Amino acid sequence: MAEERPNPAKLCFACGEENARGLHMHFSMEDERAVATFTVPDYMQGFPGQAHGGVVATMLDEAMGWAVYGQGIWAMTAKFTVRFRDSIPLDEELSVAGWVTRDRGRFIELRSELRTSGGALLAEADGLFARMQGKQAELLRRNYEAAVSD
Repeated sequence: MAEERPNPAKLCFACGEENARGLHMHFSMEDERAVATFTVPDYMQGFPGQAHGGVVATMLDEAMGWAVYGQGIWAMTAKFTVRFRDSIPLDEELSVAGWVTRDRGRFIELRSELRTSGGALLAEADGLFARMQGKQAELLRRNYEAAVSD
């Protein structure tokens, strides 16, 4: 008997609920912003007691991705810059938000922020996403719809 394979659309490292090694972030749209809360577990540590910078970058990039998809724009990260403002604690609930700042047609500009539950800014990012066309856009749309379906 063949083992049932996970839905590929639900294997995203950041948000895939079927990715056993992933972050399992769950986003919702609030006032045109993609928002999620997340607690960085200790196995994602970089410097002792702090989240690894790559995990933080992933969280910020994912928030921008969900923000653009939440507006029905099918685009992918072309470039993004992260600024760390403070150390990122482990085992503490954090909030991440991403939003579109400018739609330039072929390119979309976005911003995301990671904050403590008290609102202190820990990290921020600016991103440039490239709008996909044709088959690439259709694949992104289908994967997004499969990822958000129950």
